[in-house]
Amino acid sequence: MIPKIKLNYNQPQIASFPREKFFAKGGKNLSDSELLALLVGTGSAKENVLSLSDKLVRKIPLKQLVTVTPRDLMKFPGVGKTKALRILAALELGERIFAPCHLNKVTITSAKDTIMELKEYASKRQEHLIVLYLNARDELLQKEVIGIGSLNSLILTPKEVFSPGLVLPCASIIVAHNHPSGDPTPSDDDIGFTQRIHEAGEILGIKLHDHIVLASSSYYSFRENKTENK
Repeated sequence: MIPKIKLNYNQPQIASFPREKFFAKGGKNLSDSELLALLVGTGSAKENVLSLSDKLVRKIPLKQLVTVTPRDLMKFPGVGKTKALRILAALELGERIFAPCHLNKVTITSAKDTIMELKEYASKRQEHLIVLYLNARDELLQKEVIGIGSLNSLILTPKEVFSPGLVLPCASIIVAHNHPSGDPTPSDDDIGFTQRIHEAGEILGIKLHDHIVLASSSYYSFRENKTENK
């Protein structure tokens, strides 16, 4: 006698239908739940991936998904850590690409980028200490003039430099100041100040990305010259 086999149509499965539909008609022709099913990938032992995704979308609309945490998603039966992170990672990518403010972001990854952002200070007759606050993607969040005057005359503490960054919050900072003399060579005060800021940043978890000394026709980068820790 041939044994009877009980088929479980609700077993975990790949979202093959939305996948084929995407290939044939494009993503714009998929519903929110179908798109989500592609991210989720598989269902649970009790329901298929389309049913699971439909419940998720009805409970939390896509526009609200960007505000939830992985643990919020993991409260749904069938959504584990991997699926929750996959969903939120995809939404974060979309947010970064299509957010209206994205096009207005200034990204700073080199000393030359910093100089372009601060070129107005290169020829100032007084020294200006400026701090650029960057996020984890090296995008400029805020620019602050912290003090005016030479570093040996300014009574500045790491607290004054990092306070705006703690409020934002930021991932790293770039410190810059100008030399009205036209010579960007750092002084002993410049080197000592850089060391103090570097050490404070290590404690606070905010990296000192660079310290730039600006002059009218040249510059000095502590990072490029590997003097940030001297």
